[in-house]
Amino acid sequence: MKRRRIALFAAGAVLVAFLAFTVVLALGLDGESAEYRGTALLGDPVPDLVLPTLDGGEVALAELDGKAVIINFWNSWCIPCKEEEPALKAFYAAHAGESDFEMIGIVRDDSESAIRKWVETHGTAWTVAFDPSARASVDFGTTGQPETFAVAPNGRIAALQRGRVSIDDLENMLALARGERPSGGGG
Repeated sequence: MKRRRIALFAAGAVLVAFLAFTVVLALGLDGESAEYRGTALLGDPVPDLVLPTLDGGEVALAELDGKAVIINFWNSWCIPCKEEEPALKAFYAAHAGESDFEMIGIVRDDSESAIRKWVETHGTAWTVAFDPSARASVDFGTTGQPETFAVAPNGRIAALQRGRVSIDDLENMLALARGERPSGGGG
């Protein structure tokens, strides 16, 4: 009887520890708050990748030195991706004319035909690239979509956010990429 109680206590303790760990992970990756620091990727060089683009060209991420770059991983069937699209569109419109700015959407887990339809329907104006081998997703350490990264002009990752972004989030990420102080807004 005593062994049974000890076994039940041990099982309960393991369950509590597992639940606590799950809660910590969920709070750390809630997709609603920018992770401006505290991740292993921050400060690392952007992965040296060349990706095919929707227009038939290529984009070499390491060759974007000298620009602040926003990289957004997305696809056409992802609900949070659809929800953040107006913010991305407004943010891009506000910065598209800046010579030190670039924005790239990297598509994961979607077909070219679905992306072409999305881009035509929504008037997506920034560079859209594909991740056919999932190398970009792996090299950036993505865990889903949408995920957004800000890359500084020196080619290092300055900020990231897992989940949907707002205009304030994007402005703060761009400020960090440019070495400026973010406004503190967000969400």
